[in-house]
Amino acid sequence: MTNALGLVAYLLIPFAGLVVWRLKEVRQLSFDGRLAVSGAAGALIVAVVMGVMSLLGIEWSLARLAVALAVPIIFGLRAAVMLPRGGWNWRSPAVAGVVVVLLVFVYGLMTARTTIGDLLFFWGPKAIHFQQAGGIDVDYLRHPDNFMQHRDYPLLLPLLYAWSMTLSGGFGWWAALILSALCLGGIVAIIRSFARDDLAALLTASVFLWCFVHAYVGGGADPPLLLFETLAVCALVFIRDPRTQTILAAIGLAGAVMVKVEGASFLIAVVLALVVDRRSWKRIVAVIAPAAILLAGWLWFIVSAGLLDTYRGPGEFSLRWFFPVVLGTFKASSFEAFWVPWIAPLAVLMLGKVKRARLPLTIAALSLGSILYVYLKSATDPNVLWIPSSANRVLLTPLLMLLIAAAAAHASWLDETEPRSADAERGSHEAARN
Repeated sequence: MTNALGLVAYLLIPFAGLVVWRLKEVRQLSFDGRLAVSGAAGALIVAVVMGVMSLLGIEWSLARLAVALAVPIIFGLRAAVMLPRGGWNWRSPAVAGVVVVLLVFVYGLMTARTTIGDLLFFWGPKAIHFQQAGGIDVDYLRHPDNFMQHRDYPLLLPLLYAWSMTLSGGFGWWAALILSALCLGGIVAIIRSFARDDLAALLTASVFLWCFVHAYVGGGADPPLLLFETLAVCALVFIRDPRTQTILAAIGLAGAVMVKVEGASFLIAVVLALVVDRRSWKRIVAVIAPAAILLAGWLWFIVSAGLLDTYRGPGEFSLRWFFPVVLGTFKASSFEAFWVPWIAPLAVLMLGKVKRARLPLTIAALSLGSILYVYLKSATDPNVLWIPSSANRVLLTPLLMLLIAAAAAHASWLDETEPRSADAERGSHEAARN
């Protein structure tokens, strides 16, 4: 029962984010895309509300959280009720393939084949202690025995786990694993809906199925991090309405910085990529402002609480391990599949119009550079433990950017002067086939 109720709690999260359905181009997305966007927005809203309540000394309870979330839910429901429900084209072989891939991933999660140790050793324990304390337990984080639990890691994931516990009354370990599958489904739905391409969704699902299983991400923070990154970059690439683009990208970046430390480096990569892409400074500031505020607030909190650790980095930058780092990272990037996860989207990209993929490709290069930079700050050979234990997960961000780039390269509608809705796009394809 705990796992069932815990899963229900995760399925309720999109209701908190339905408010984004009021945005112009979100209304034009198919239902699966809108659901995924509201899920990401809802996760950020739930986590921020719980964090603010804890900061104000308001103890968590189901009643208090329901009252705090009532406003965005009611405001969002008014926008959602009258929207069309168009979604997947179930007759599409690509969509059928995506469903099979997602079911295989769920099977891997439910048989504990893909569980990450981080769920057992710090994501789960943090959530349990927080929920039992009725808020963020600073004393627990400060305790010397918990030094190895990444005490200064952002708290979005354990807050979501604590939200689930508030409804279910206990920690649903299997429900926590299913959350990773929900994130993968959201990633695929956003790419499919924003790019208007079923084949792009199938490619993303297939590549990430293999990489997720190989990297043991089940129950960890990497799936939600990638979900927020997908929303941010897809908004910047595929959304044409300035207001919608700014808000969705801001939600994605804010969520990313509150999931993992790597979200901060992703934020920097996006800023630099937008500068290279010659976006206006006004737009750049609007996109990054919420993430910058949340990140600054979190850094202030961990510094004042004496918890600063991971953000400082492992040591001084040095080129001593340059060649071992490059070779070790390159070897890890094969995902024991002869680099097919990279070759497949790269081949698709080269067959399309690469110019459309400029932004995600720039972010991919910068993200890869940040990974190498961090590894080069190691005081000892990172190939001994660090790269083998982390590279398969941190490399998922540049791989995601490559998958989005491949989708953008084949989105010919991006060259149109006026944007068209997803329904209009599908209608034109049906007319062409007939």
